[in-house]
Amino acid sequence: MSATQLSASTGAENEATGSEAVAQPRLGRRLRMAMAVVFVLLIAVGAVVLALSYPRVHAYQTEAHDRADVVRVAERFTTEANSYDASSIDGYQKRIAPLLTTKFGAEFKKAMGDIVGPAKKAKMSSQGQVLASAVAGIDQDSATVLVVADAKVKTVFQTLARHFRWKVSLVKVDGRWLVDDFQPIS
Repeated sequence: MSATQLSASTGAENEATGSEAVAQPRLGRRLRMAMAVVFVLLIAVGAVVLALSYPRVHAYQTEAHDRADVVRVAERFTTEANSYDASSIDGYQKRIAPLLTTKFGAEFKKAMGDIVGPAKKAKMSSQGQVLASAVAGIDQDSATVLVVADAKVKTVFQTLARHFRWKVSLVKVDGRWLVDDFQPIS
């Protein structure tokens, strides 16, 4: 190859490279612009999805938290109501009282007055244990929990195994779930 041919081929290569160099930045600029638009659209779509999903997620989390709270209160009430010693009825009532609404607390205290005498005579004691529980219904300020429990009851006369199935009704008072009633179910 002669110097002229070499010079001509190098010049041709430079022209081809130069024209590609000019075309490539335009293609690169277009590609970058398209990618930026797609990226902005993805961010916008993500923000819309997040904004629409947040209330649902928050509501789900609030309900899950409330469900856990009502189960915890219903189980504690059931355990405490079935765990007592006739020699310390005052302590029993002090443990139960914070779990009850004002209305139900008054009813519970009245019912206790009727059973304290016979319980003391028999030297009754009991230890309750929750076996299972489930939320039967819940809304923002009321709930129903089904609880299955056993209790081992001792008296001067005998020892008994008792089995309970209760429907515990709760209401939310000042942000706290309290027992408002309970009923045996069969």
